[in-house]
Amino acid sequence: MMNPSTRAARVYAEAMIAIGKETGTLAEIHDELMGLDQLYRENREFRAFFTAPGVDKDEKFRILQLALADQVGKPVLGLLSVMIRKGREPLLDNIADQFAKFKDIAEGKVHIRVDTARPLAEDQKNTIREIIEQKSGMSAELHEQIVPELIGGTIVKVNDYVIDGSIRRRLQALKKTLVAKEQLFGQPHPR
Repeated sequence: MMNPSTRAARVYAEAMIAIGKETGTLAEIHDELMGLDQLYRENREFRAFFTAPGVDKDEKFRILQLALADQVGKPVLGLLSVMIRKGREPLLDNIADQFAKFKDIAEGKVHIRVDTARPLAEDQKNTIREIIEQKSGMSAELHEQIVPELIGGTIVKVNDYVIDGSIRRRLQALKKTLVAKEQLFGQPHPR
């Protein structure tokens, strides 16, 4: 079952996608939402004011409108107005995340995150990118992250789908198997 706040964030994000497509401002709305999201995540004073339940809703929107007038357009200001009126301010980061996902889908783009112990060779990156593009029918953008704790192998994440080919996972699976056998057959015999 989906978290109700996630469902609400999806509804707002889908509405903003529709507005962006209709007005040809998808990229601008994206940039504005990502900027607001960054401000929300990094600036405690902004987040505290924006989510404060005791501030008059009209006054809160008036202050935000003045502060953000040169930085966001009407669609994003409209979103903020609706969020404030409905008491949905804490959803801002979730809305921005959902919007980014829907924007990628609308543009036929998919992001691949590859966690690996050591940097991949360019041909390995190209192979992963080509496979994902063939399977998804979308253009793929690969983001590599070096995670030494993996020991070796890779973890590939495409949206919510994860392929864990790391040595760390294999060792964990082996340990789990050995523990299960030990429990089933008793303590292992010393050699």
